[in-house]
Amino acid sequence: MFTKEELLVIKDAVKIADKEYIRLIDMHKNNKNNMVAYNKKQKKLWRLENKLNKILDEKLYEE
Repeated sequence: MFTKEELLVIKDAVKIADKEYIRLIDMHKNNKNNMVAYNKKQKKLWRLENKLNKILDEKLYEE
């Protein structure tokens, strides 16, 4: 699977993507369709982040 270091790199990438979605949502506050689309993508990203945190916790218990 993935090593702990690889998972931490993925976690950093998720944080960067989350900041980008927040920026895009703020930019498109006047366009509801775009704002909703970016919000849906951000929610998927949050689910990924939650799953990643669970995997990292399991990795820490294994070591």
